[in-house]
Amino acid sequence: MNRIENKVAIVTGAASGIGRAIAILFAKEGARQVISDVNMEGLAETAALCAAEGGQVKHVHCDVSSTDEVEAMADLCLSSYGTIDILINNPGFNPFAPFIVAQEDEILKALDIGCVGAFRCSKAVLPTMTDKNYGKIVNITSIMSVIAGRGQSSYNASKGALKMLTQGMALDLAPYGINVNAVGPGMIRTGMTRDLFANKEREEWFISKIPMGRLGVPEDIAHAVLFLSTDEAAFVTGTTLFVDGGQIATA
Repeated sequence: MNRIENKVAIVTGAASGIGRAIAILFAKEGARQVISDVNMEGLAETAALCAAEGGQVKHVHCDVSSTDEVEAMADLCLSSYGTIDILINNPGFNPFAPFIVAQEDEILKALDIGCVGAFRCSKAVLPTMTDKNYGKIVNITSIMSVIAGRGQSSYNASKGALKMLTQGMALDLAPYGINVNAVGPGMIRTGMTRDLFANKEREEWFISKIPMGRLGVPEDIAHAVLFLSTDEAAFVTGTTLFVDGGQIATA
């Protein structure tokens, strides 16, 4: 416990699923946080759950496709806590459309939210992190950054781009004491994947592809993110930690 005590974190996409699990775990581990999402009802629930764990947390609407909203989120964190130590870039968009019917606006939205949004958020926290020569940035990618999923070409593209953005940022920011890494979830039970596991037969098919024999849960991802956000990972940068039960090892 208290592995990030008194550290200040921003967690985006925190209204549910993986983002919520990260925010709750960070609260348990002593971080002060600003959490954001476009789903304010879900975000308020996350904030209440963090507070119940004794965490200091503020929540704010932030559409990561808006530079103004991203900068306002960073400003709120600075005005509330005086600094920013950790940034978790979590939001994503998956239109689930076979390429033959996929639309241009869908891939542009997937890239804007899933990759360019992480760029915007990272740029917003950068002055604070470079000034103190310290920072942890963790981007949530996917196993689909390296293996393709049917009907998910736009999502594949956004997560692949985010993986390479992570590596490029890591090289450029290492001289400033900033670690930049990614966590790549496998098949995780979240709202985004609910339809994929809509019936028992389909769920069993997905599980058959996972060597560890189960689907993941958001907490599996949160613990990996926590590690990369601590000084235990001080010599880790530019890597993607896949949390997938061994799935990509079979690809």
